[in-house]
Amino acid sequence: MSTLRITGLASGIDYESMITKLMDAQRVPLDKLNQKKQINQWKQDDYRTINNKILDFKNAAFDMKLQSNYLTKTTTSSNTNVATITGTANANEGSYTLQVEQLAKAATLNSGKLTGTTVGMDTTITVNGINVDVKSTDTYQDLANKINAESVKTGVKVAYDSNLKTMFFSSIKTGAAADIDLRGANIGTILGLTTSTTAATTTGNVVLTSDTSLASLAGKAFSLDIGGQKYKVDLTSASTVGDLVSKMNESLKNTGVSLSLNSAGNLVIDNPDKNRTIDITSGSDAGVVSALGLTSATPIDTTPSIFKQGQNAKVKFNGIEGEYDSNTFTIAGLSITAKSEGSDVTTIGVTQDVDSVFNKIKSFVDKYNDLISSINSELSEEKYRDFAPLTDAQKKDMTDDQIKQWEEKAKSGMLANDSVLTSGLYSMRQALSSSISGLASGQLRNLSDIGIASSLISGASVSGSYLDKGKLYIDETKLKQMIAEKPDEVMNLFTTDDKDSKSVAGDGIATRLYNQATTIFNQIVDKAGTSTSVKNKYVLGNESLDLDKQISALQTRLEDMETRYYNQFTAMEKYISQMNARSSSLASLLNSGG
Repeated sequence: MSTLRITGLASGIDYESMITKLMDAQRVPLDKLNQKKQINQWKQDDYRTINNKILDFKNAAFDMKLQSNYLTKTTTSSNTNVATITGTANANEGSYTLQVEQLAKAATLNSGKLTGTTVGMDTTITVNGINVDVKSTDTYQDLANKINAESVKTGVKVAYDSNLKTMFFSSIKTGAAADIDLRGANIGTILGLTTSTTAATTTGNVVLTSDTSLASLAGKAFSLDIGGQKYKVDLTSASTVGDLVSKMNESLKNTGVSLSLNSAGNLVIDNPDKNRTIDITSGSDAGVVSALGLTSATPIDTTPSIFKQGQNAKVKFNGIEGEYDSNTFTIAGLSITAKSEGSDVTTIGVTQDVDSVFNKIKSFVDKYNDLISSINSELSEEKYRDFAPLTDAQKKDMTDDQIKQWEEKAKSGMLANDSVLTSGLYSMRQALSSSISGLASGQLRNLSDIGIASSLISGASVSGSYLDKGKLYIDETKLKQMIAEKPDEVMNLFTTDDKDSKSVAGDGIATRLYNQATTIFNQIVDKAGTSTSVKNKYVLGNESLDLDKQISALQTRLEDMETRYYNQFTAMEKYISQMNARSSSLASLLNSGG
């Protein structure tokens, strides 16, 4: 505002005070708008605070809808040195035995004692099919770093110990399918180890395709003997070469050996372990080997190589043998971690975990009680209508403590008797009190059936009354008894969902409360938004924007009014000043004439 203001220099009148008082009266509507905006903000904050509690409860209700929470099991082991056991929701109560005959192991390989500080030659080595370029100036640590850089692709890592002058290779995974396959013309020299030079065989006298029919061999079998272990595929009139390759590879998946057709159509048997022989004739029926062109199989890979293979865990569970590629596996719903191998047998006991289920239900009830306590507190909070939000002018005349005490009363009762909260609280209490339909006759249908209610009588002790406004109490003895005796029914009482969106009668307690909490949460979001909501997307936000417009327009009008007052009084001052000057001049003339 650039208007020059002259206040009372000529007239002696305190126009500044006069205009201030005039404007204070005019600013009353503006103060009321700012107070409305402040109340709007306080109400929005209270809504969002209570909605955070509703969201927390909604998440708890969702968790209680999951059946796995009611099926947790407690396990015991007579020998934890053999294995550790954890029961999952799928484990059945009972007694089982476990023997770990063999632990799963990774493939490992140690180099020979390495001399010098560098590799000493330019070459390429292949680690599980991935090429690694090596320079003569590379140290053994450089070589280890290069191999480890490809570990995601190869599944192999290596450590070099400069004191022991040794490289220690290990597959990342355990199991028979995990291997270390190192190939290269100089691999033996680099690592100081003996290599093998025969790996794969093929035939050059029969061309095949995946669709080649083997119907003429129906009733016969193709077999490979690997280290004394036979792997066989029986042929039928529907068999093709593709079927044979697929079935044999499935049988061979833990050996490292595989079958394939090369680009020329010849059948290839790949055997990465150069120290292992494969007999392709014994065990196969007459005519099968010849038909596949393997009678005169010849080597096709003579690259020097070193191969090591991991091993599977082998266990007996209730006397039944099984193999696993890791020492952690699941049998009959039990998560088992094998720790030692041998002849020791551990006995496993599985029982219902009553305490775990009880604690989950109790925690859920506590969250419900906390939520309705907060809602009831908001609904019943006293509203002090004589305590409006303070204006800036009012705050100037008050101490910090006085402002704090005033605003505590001014903020009180923002959501008193709020219709959204009142309706939501009623719907949740109805969800808890009504029976669940659709369950089998005789099953648990009410919370009171498991010892949870808004009022309980135990002997001469009475818990709960209407004064508690819906707070739930738990008969711990009865609840634990129901969990132990009727775990499935307790689960159904909470988790049942009839998928009927028009009715909640067939829904379990947790399902009902989750749906009700979702509804209330969304209603409050529509009313007060969230911290990331755009203002024009919710009711109080739109009201705030409207108040901002009204405040801005009124501020402009008041500024114009104040400027007009000052202009008027300034003009008056100028006129009085001029009149005073003329009067003074006239007086001077009269005095000089006398």
